[in-house]
Amino acid sequence: MVRKLAIYFFWLVVAIAATYYLPEFARTPLYVLMLIAYARSSNEPMWLALFLTVGDGVWGFFNPYEAVTKLLPGLPGIEFEQLYVLAAFIKSLRKESPEPMFHRGLLRMMGVYIILLVLQGYAVGLSPALNVQFRLVKFLLPLTLLYSLPRLLRTEEDYRELFFYVFPMVFLALFAQVFTIATSLTPSQALGVMKKVWFTVDVKKGYTYRGFYSDNSVLLGYFGTFYWLTRPGFFDRRYLFSVLAAAALCVVLSATRGWIIGFTLSLVLFLILVEKLSLKQTFSLGMVGTLAVVLLLQIPVIEKQFANAFERFSTLQKLAGGDVTAGGTLSRLNERSPRVMDKWSESPISGWGFSDEFFKYGDFHVANQNILLHAGIIGAILMLVFILGYHGTLFLRSWQMPRGAPHKQSLLVWCTFFPGWFFIHSTSGQKFAFYADPTAGMVIGVYLTLGALVYRLSFNPPSSAGG
Repeated sequence: MVRKLAIYFFWLVVAIAATYYLPEFARTPLYVLMLIAYARSSNEPMWLALFLTVGDGVWGFFNPYEAVTKLLPGLPGIEFEQLYVLAAFIKSLRKESPEPMFHRGLLRMMGVYIILLVLQGYAVGLSPALNVQFRLVKFLLPLTLLYSLPRLLRTEEDYRELFFYVFPMVFLALFAQVFTIATSLTPSQALGVMKKVWFTVDVKKGYTYRGFYSDNSVLLGYFGTFYWLTRPGFFDRRYLFSVLAAAALCVVLSATRGWIIGFTLSLVLFLILVEKLSLKQTFSLGMVGTLAVVLLLQIPVIEKQFANAFERFSTLQKLAGGDVTAGGTLSRLNERSPRVMDKWSESPISGWGFSDEFFKYGDFHVANQNILLHAGIIGAILMLVFILGYHGTLFLRSWQMPRGAPHKQSLLVWCTFFPGWFFIHSTSGQKFAFYADPTAGMVIGVYLTLGALVYRLSFNPPSSAGG
């Protein structure tokens, strides 16, 4: 496994070198070389994790629209991770169809409505300009991952290997958080690549650091710890709890209120309903978490950031008291939301679809309002049906299984994790929609496909756990 991890980081270094250290004319050939290597490889988990990192960023590398290639003259650059999505789709066409997933009917329902939203966009008005049409394709292409991933990742062992690569990225994200707070530089700046990054501030002067590295990897890693804690024999429990703690510290140090509440909500539900920790285990976990925080607080600038994060979190008291700006720190309720909702009110039933009006007024900062703007009341209801249908099926299957049955507790992981994820979606930036960017498509694809796999395994569990 160490050799596999070395190969993963080798290709990550290659991607960084191609994007930042080589001349423009050498970038595209190296990207193509990586895609050819992926096409010839059978290690799907590693390449998925690699392109998730490229799309998500690491240490201040791979910020939006930096890892791009201009294959088509006159059109905007194509993100490297989009090319992976396309390559994965083509590769999956040659794979044998997996057993039907329990939520296949729900996916078809959503797919039909997405087609209607595309048609509606053209009916309402969508610019024929090539860059606009290209943008629409890039909005929809990542949805093919819901088709590709079930064909490319077929076993629980595949997902174990995927998280084998994802978990280290959580620690790297935490290191980057601490490094940036302590030095006011991102690691990429320290390595001489980036000159200025918007979220770097001097915490010692009283500014609150608001950066967040590799947020999709941290989110997926946090979810992964929940699942693998219910599957003894796959990962060491102490390692999983350390990943969980690192992910939680990343969120706290970012001073992002929605993420802090969302992570806390998921963790509390998991510990109560799934893990069912004993008093001794709860005490031990608390001691380890306390020790990690105490060690970090020995760095004066980190202690200052913790204080700033707590002060920012406390502004929610003003929101509860009726101040919709939360002391001037929140613009979603009094600025962004009214703008989106005013436009939605002009077409409330089906929204504006993939039209110029949606692209003009859409705002991912107000996620649920944005869903209404895009897909209308019908779309919001369909998304609710999908969410309840998917998680309700997993919950009912777990409830029907006898005590101690394999996967009984595992199936509850989705039901305990999702409320916190949806809270993040509702307060800190859109996570669910009738379209996706590549990283969001990867995370949601892994989440849904692994859930379907575990549901199927609950009827026919393998003879032995772990590898």
